[in-house]
Amino acid sequence: MMFMKIEKKRYIMAFCYIMSLLPIFLSWCYFDEEIDGIKYGVDIVNNAMMIVLAGITFFCVIFISGKKAKMITGILLIMHPVIYFVHGLFWYVPLLTDFNLLLSLEALHYGFYLSLLCSSLMCWLYLKNM
Repeated sequence: MMFMKIEKKRYIMAFCYIMSLLPIFLSWCYFDEEIDGIKYGVDIVNNAMMIVLAGITFFCVIFISGKKAKMITGILLIMHPVIYFVHGLFWYVPLLTDFNLLLSLEALHYGFYLSLLCSSLMCWLYLKNM
């Protein structure tokens, strides 16, 4: 009976992880949506590193168990908000010297903040319950 409870918990965590990735499809950044267009999270975080990170994290949430595995999965989950934050702040910067924090924060919209919130809640949920 204990085995069934653990398996059910893993599947619920995997479902929550998939749900935490969905805000990437919302609009993240734009200066003027009629002129510049809207940049979605998929456009901004569209790289192989994010796809590999999501795949490895999903695999770890479902199949890996033990104290070390929990720590590794926790680190992988913490990497999501960090990657979102870095990509969100530097999405428009052609050179590192052109960075302006106020301009970055002004251009960020609800999808970005929802992505940060969902991924942070997923980290908290996993570390608290597993």
